[in-house]
Amino acid sequence: MTTLSRRHLMLTATGAALALPFLGRGLAFAQEPAPTAFLPTVHTRALGGMTVTTIADGHFDFAQDLIVNLDNAAYQSALRAAYLDPAQPIRVPVSVHLIRQGDQLTLVDAGGGSAFGPTTGHLAASLEAIGVAPDQIGRVVMTHLHPDHAGGLIGDAGAVFANASLHVHQDELAFWTDEEAAAAAPADFQPFFALAQGVRDAYGDRVQTFADDADLGGGVSVMALPGHTPGHSGLRLSDGDAQMVILGDAAALAALQFRHPDAGIAFDIDGAQAATTRRNLLQMVTADRIAVAGTHLPFPGIGHVESRGDAFAWVPEDWFATRA
Repeated sequence: MTTLSRRHLMLTATGAALALPFLGRGLAFAQEPAPTAFLPTVHTRALGGMTVTTIADGHFDFAQDLIVNLDNAAYQSALRAAYLDPAQPIRVPVSVHLIRQGDQLTLVDAGGGSAFGPTTGHLAASLEAIGVAPDQIGRVVMTHLHPDHAGGLIGDAGAVFANASLHVHQDELAFWTDEEAAAAAPADFQPFFALAQGVRDAYGDRVQTFADDADLGGGVSVMALPGHTPGHSGLRLSDGDAQMVILGDAAALAALQFRHPDAGIAFDIDGAQAATTRRNLLQMVTADRIAVAGTHLPFPGIGHVESRGDAFAWVPEDWFATRA
């Protein structure tokens, strides 16, 4: 690992100046053209009286030089243990979650749209395949506003989800729409700010901010999971005794961050806080035996976490045993 890969996004005391580390390096968008026809890929799981549908939006490739706080030997060993080739980038899925509660449809994140390279942006095709039109979505809840989560919120005609309220943590929205912060950001990272500002403008008065641990109603509550971004949030879904945590990017790399929970990525704004958040979250879901769902975990990204000494192990659910 280079020393540069240990530098993190930092704010001055006023929050105006940014020092963003070499973003754009190591994130290798697939070079092959997007396929002419995308095969929608979905998985629906019952959770009490609600259902959670995981929708594949696409993927991107993640290179080793974006991994921080993990030496090369540990990186190589972890990938081999996961039957992956350490010489190749890690192929990372991008998933979106659709929660059905009767007639209420809640979307958690919106995928990459056209903002994150040619191999993401398939949410619309997948929604059409399961008979859901964008204007049927009643609310969209964001874990955070990185482009692989927020790019699908807007298109050429503006807001994609014309009837949805848009829920985002107040600190997340404030950070990414800060004009002074955007102006101080390196050129490669300014599109991240521009996207968030475009989302805010497109949804207008339908944007609703929440604070830590807010109850959004309908069995959906917020879990503050800061570190990856200032307002990064997970969601706890509850229906009677049935529970699930949608953890966003708190644990994004299954081959690395369960076995090495202190390992982070260069996109973490506060790497130490992100690692603490990850450990606390994984300890909680392990102790309480709560199912988790992840945006970037191997599709459909639903499973459980087990303790392994001072670390953890990812245990995928049986796809067919839990399918609704």
